[in-house]
Amino acid sequence: MVFDAAGRVLLIRCVAMRPGGEFEFWLTPGGEIEAGEEPVAAAARELREELGLEIEVAGPVYTETNQFEHQGEMRDNLDFVFTARCAADAPALKGVTADEIELMREIRWWTVEEIEASLAGGVRIFPVDLAGRVREFGAEGLGARG
Repeated sequence: MVFDAAGRVLLIRCVAMRPGGEFEFWLTPGGEIEAGEEPVAAAARELREELGLEIEVAGPVYTETNQFEHQGEMRDNLDFVFTARCAADAPALKGVTADEIELMREIRWWTVEEIEASLAGGVRIFPVDLAGRVREFGAEGLGARG
């Protein structure tokens, strides 16, 4: 979870092609851990690759198990969630592989209220408990900086 000085969290809008059509969703930055890589190093690398950010990450603040569909197959997944902070104008959507570049469409800063209203309106946001996690970890980190 990347936060700006106002406590907003950065999300990436993705559009994946599925047999039934487009599957659109927003999610926190991240990606796969490479062989031999520590989770914290993977988090920092993903921020650098996806968003051009060279920033320190803290945590993991929590882990989460889930499943998701990728390239037509269901995958079991373990997420290590970290926190980081940057200026609101620092991230720039980049991507590395052709698949990432095609999948990731835009970035946007979100408040907790915007996340909750969007979820109520049917927007897909991952992790599904993001609003609560932003309240828990966003405010905590802002207090530590102040």
